[in-house]
Amino acid sequence: MGTDRYAYLSRLRRVDPVAKVWTALAVLLLCLFSESIAVGLVTLVVMGVLNMALGGQRPGTVLHFMKVPLAFLVIGCLTIVLRPLGAEEPALWAVWLFGRFRWGISGAYLRMGLMVFCKAMGAISAMYFLALNTPMTDLVLALERLHVPKLLVELMELIYRFIFVLMDAAGRIRVAQESRLGYGSFRKSLDHMGDLVSLVFLRAWRKGDKVYTALESRGYDGSLTTLSAAYTGGARVYAWGAAAIALQAAALLVERRLLT
Repeated sequence: MGTDRYAYLSRLRRVDPVAKVWTALAVLLLCLFSESIAVGLVTLVVMGVLNMALGGQRPGTVLHFMKVPLAFLVIGCLTIVLRPLGAEEPALWAVWLFGRFRWGISGAYLRMGLMVFCKAMGAISAMYFLALNTPMTDLVLALERLHVPKLLVELMELIYRFIFVLMDAAGRIRVAQESRLGYGSFRKSLDHMGDLVSLVFLRAWRKGDKVYTALESRGYDGSLTTLSAAYTGGARVYAWGAAAIALQAAALLVERRLLT
């Protein structure tokens, strides 16, 4: 889990996680509700710079994680930009398919596709600021302090724990299958992948029962208690968050003036 590794090595590791949560959330919401290409681009750049300047992340690390959702966004935005058009509808580019269907790119849908792409990338950049600088244990404690429903927080913590259980089980089964010449052909790959999925589910179910039994034997009463760590104040994070929001607002105003 790469984000956890970088979060524990971040310069902001000991900073109050509540400050990081509020900063990321405020920047994220403004990016999503602004309906602006410029705000999305500003959010993407500013939060990436904050990740490197405050968190100490390397540029290659930030770019590596930004590439993860890029393929999904490109495919999703292409379906917005490239769409069927009417025979008389103005288009920047269009082509007739089979002499009956007219597909192309219009100015309005091109702008919509760019806006969705920029907003999504900006929102992802804001969330990476939180993920790359806040370990999961700190985030759970911050959510408890923010009075998020306890059941939701504990479910999130347990689900997070079982991600590693599933990864470990799947890795062991995959090694065992490959050592028996599995995945040698497409048909074998499908068969072995089906076996892997079913075995992972069964082992995870059994592991869940064992974990619950272990919790009950240690006095589990329906809630998980975790000791809070000592954190430094988050005034610097709040200040940089306010600066990021100011840049977003400035970008929104400039874009609206240019478009009117």
